[in-house]
Amino acid sequence: MGKVIICSGRLAEKPFVPDGTDKRLYSIEEICHYVNNNVYSIDMKFFSHHLTDYIREELKLPAVADKLKRLVEDGFSLNDVITALFCSCDLYSKDEILETIELVKSLEKMPDWERKAFIGYKKLEEKKYLAALKCFRGTLKVESLADRDYGLVLKAMGICLIHVSSFREAANCFYKSYKYTGSNKALLLAILALKLGGHEKEFNEKVGEFTTDEAVISKAESVWKETERLALNSENISRIENVFGKLKTYKVAEGYKEIEFKLEEFKTEYREGAWNGLIS
Repeated sequence: MGKVIICSGRLAEKPFVPDGTDKRLYSIEEICHYVNNNVYSIDMKFFSHHLTDYIREELKLPAVADKLKRLVEDGFSLNDVITALFCSCDLYSKDEILETIELVKSLEKMPDWERKAFIGYKKLEEKKYLAALKCFRGTLKVESLADRDYGLVLKAMGICLIHVSSFREAANCFYKSYKYTGSNKALLLAILALKLGGHEKEFNEKVGEFTTDEAVISKAESVWKETERLALNSENISRIENVFGKLKTYKVAEGYKEIEFKLEEFKTEYREGAWNGLIS
């Protein structure tokens, strides 16, 4: 359950909507809450005249608006501006404000590519896959990126792609990640992505290009066989030998639905597992 925001100040009739979002904020407390929850992507552009005008005119807090505007115009740091905003209401304790400010300081010290990647990972955690993908693609444009960092970003892109694109495209990203990092996990994810996408012919043709490591291939096969076993663990479908093949021809409605459900369940587990480390 989300945090309940107790608003002691004025509730505006018109909302403030941060650029690029559909969030509707009606109080100074909600603005503070939004900044705290998105602090990794907040910069000085957020504290534009649109925000200060809103605080002054809609929330009737001219002193707060004037202070924020002065801090921005006088070149104070993002830390100072966020602190002033948070101190304008009683939503956060002193310790909570200091914790957020420490995070802001650490973000400011990051190279531009690392900050973009960090934002991408946060978006990924929030399951905002298209936004995360945009951040990761921006990160890859940096020429000075080390091979391992490049590979890790590619793996993260693959995780996004299994949610918003195709398993084949994700497999290609995972394989590229393997080439840069040498990580067998990335390679395993690539092999399983081809399997889960139903690209059996492509799997057989390309798995040799992906790797000659029999241990890795065997691990992928064992994971897949276990998946088939779980998917077939039902009276209605116990005689089905190949899940993907039978999905096209099996006519018993209950059995078909059961197979489909089990496969979708595993695909969901795979998608989450790629990110959460469930597939090792």
